[in-house]
Amino acid sequence: MKLLSRSLLLILIASALASTVAHAQDEDSDQPQSMDPGLYTTADEGHIFLIQDGEVLEMAPGESGFAGKDGLKKIDTPPGFLNWPCSSNAAQSRKFATYALEDLTDSNRMKEIVQRYFEIPEVIEPSPNWIDGEYHSKFSSMDFIHFSSPEYWYFPNPDRPFLVKERPKILLIALFIYNRQVVIDNNALDALRKFHDNDEIPVVFVFNDANAVPISYFGDNVSLEELLKAYIDRGIKIAEMPMWWLGDYHLSPTITEFELSFDIPALEDISADKRAALKADLEKNGFSKKPIIVTLLAESETMVVDQPERVRMAVEAGYTHIPTAFSFVEPDAHLARCGPGTPVGFSGATAPSSNPTGAPIAPPPPEPEPPASPS
Repeated sequence: MKLLSRSLLLILIASALASTVAHAQDEDSDQPQSMDPGLYTTADEGHIFLIQDGEVLEMAPGESGFAGKDGLKKIDTPPGFLNWPCSSNAAQSRKFATYALEDLTDSNRMKEIVQRYFEIPEVIEPSPNWIDGEYHSKFSSMDFIHFSSPEYWYFPNPDRPFLVKERPKILLIALFIYNRQVVIDNNALDALRKFHDNDEIPVVFVFNDANAVPISYFGDNVSLEELLKAYIDRGIKIAEMPMWWLGDYHLSPTITEFELSFDIPALEDISADKRAALKADLEKNGFSKKPIIVTLLAESETMVVDQPERVRMAVEAGYTHIPTAFSFVEPDAHLARCGPGTPVGFSGATAPSSNPTGAPIAPPPPEPEPPASPS
């Protein structure tokens, strides 16, 4: 007998429960009990199922739904009261102060944006959806060239062109209050200058949490264990890479590091079908569509890896270093989407300050040693 998937099984169960003629068994009685008509919900692994009058609507994380006289439907713009986490006192005390782009008064807008972040701290709101092409404003390269430095917060995958059609033609400038750094996306700068014909470039300012740093903060040879220790002992996390689904990553640890930190299965412990699928995908795409993702958990003080079998198959394919991205789960993770600020429990102490406006002009950082291609 073929087994149903868990999600499909839940939908079938939910449909049965939702019927207005459905009956439930009372635990204290042998008599069936009619269920009142109305909206019922159930949840499974981050998905919410809305059930009403036999109709079932599955909601993924981040989506909103509505049950009305015409049935169930998803809504693109939820009402304000659904945004309760961001209107709570906890969220407001976590967030940095905000201002609108129109509030800038200095003729040197770039300088004022940086100063407001470092000195108050204060950030621009609303935040543009840069993935869809939105940006804060346009600037000439002369406006931000004096912020250039060899610092970086991610690497693009070397096996695909950088300015693919899926990547917005926007320059990201990341600001880090922890060590008072302005970091220009050197991976994109020259390509965007050429794309925009040396004219003004659309810019998005990435205002980071008080405990975020660029991966370059740790130097060239930081280990997985050192990143976990910095997160647990000092609350320091690495800034998110822009587009992990295009292969952007933070580090390329060796297989030895992975085996020291995680339970990487032996080749014989991976099913033949899984081995064949992973081998074919690595031969076709490498890590250009997704790096390995390691998640650091604050409460349990542990790390987990999302695809240990893929790590093993990459080694079998000849890779010596594994492109890896990091994510961080903090106690107040549900508030993080409300905007940058100081996470709960972080003291806000900063590293030795540097002069963000006085860094010398420097070339982009060198690429790390790329994974070896299969022979």
